[in-house]
Amino acid sequence: MKRAFVFVVLGPALAVLTIWVAVGMPFEAFAAGIAPLLYIAIVPASGIVGLLDGWLAQPLPISLRAPLTALVGATAAVVLPAAMLGPMPQSLSTPLGIGGAFCAGVCSLLSHYYSRGQLQ
Repeated sequence: MKRAFVFVVLGPALAVLTIWVAVGMPFEAFAAGIAPLLYIAIVPASGIVGLLDGWLAQPLPISLRAPLTALVGATAAVVLPAAMLGPMPQSLSTPLGIGGAFCAGVCSLLSHYYSRGQLQ
């Protein structure tokens, strides 16, 4: 339950917040029209990355799983919009990949159960 909440609710919210800060738009203009659409567009990619992270939670320790999840998040952030909208310029795909990697890595770290012992 914790992993689903982190990847489906907090992950897209973190991505929208990161994009708002990076773009530098006034909050009123961003929150009114762009943020809800952006949140809805990010949820499928975040759900896919969350499923993979949950699948890797048992066999891999967090030190290996978080970078791998970040790599998949970067790939999903670039490939899914390109598949829906067509080829994207490099100037757009690079920030999407960096943002996807950041948000997926943070979500992987937040969804880890740190109370368990070191050996899994």
